[in-house]
Amino acid sequence: MHLRGLSLLALAAATANAFRDSSPFFLASTSEILTQPANLKSATDLLDDLSSALRGCPSDYYVLASQPGVHSTDFSKRNAAPRLGAKMTGKDRDIRSKMIVSEVVGALEAKQIQDVLEKECGAETTVVDGSSGSYPSDFGAEPRVILVDFPNLSLGSDRAQQLSDNDGLLSDVVERIPSSKKYTILYVTSPREFEEPTHDMSQSDHGSSQDPVHMDLKRDYSAHGRREQPASNSSLFQEYQYFTPGIFMGFMATFLFLAILYVGLSALLSLQVPYAAFEKDTSATVQKKQQ
Repeated sequence: MHLRGLSLLALAAATANAFRDSSPFFLASTSEILTQPANLKSATDLLDDLSSALRGCPSDYYVLASQPGVHSTDFSKRNAAPRLGAKMTGKDRDIRSKMIVSEVVGALEAKQIQDVLEKECGAETTVVDGSSGSYPSDFGAEPRVILVDFPNLSLGSDRAQQLSDNDGLLSDVVERIPSSKKYTILYVTSPREFEEPTHDMSQSDHGSSQDPVHMDLKRDYSAHGRREQPASNSSLFQEYQYFTPGIFMGFMATFLFLAILYVGLSALLSLQVPYAAFEKDTSATVQKKQQ
């Protein structure tokens, strides 16, 4: 899935619905950090990569956002997280390093990254409650970890609005950091949870001896149906990019070559030369002999 505009996954591949128990990860920093973007990575490998990259303590402040209950498809809309999207798509010129992992398989907790920063950089942590929307006016001296703990996203119609509000709060927190200081945003997510159908709950109450494997299959089917539902609200041309810039450039180059070939062939075919032009002119030789 190659999304357009300020979509956070504009640089990601088509794996948004590939895994149920996966979620994206985003990193944006005003410091130079060696990062390796990937479409798919395990939580263990990603934590190892982050530990190696952050061991040198490249920034003064580390904004560690924890957003549980999301999936890659939640960031497929332009207005999903526009402020974070501006940093991930090159709109913010202060950003020197960025990293997107479309699918993180496994549990990557913000506490694990917090422990790495506290151990390697001696940073202290300031916790911001994302549900209340309040945060201190001063985060203290660096090095500092600002842990923004967002609540789990709901499964209702206000899901997109809640994600956008959280993006606004995260942006306000980042703006509180002194402009002379370097910062790194680490946006950690966890997979969203799916509601179980009511009839499944009633069946489990009536018979506890039901085959557990069969019950797991039922839950997977219901989750699969809910997972595909958001895709039905948008057209294929919004979800997929059928013509990449490379294809357009190929078409333009082919059209230009065909136009040149057409003009050249037309010029050759328009030439009209009389047959007498290829015959030897003997009049000059006859006059010379007569003299």
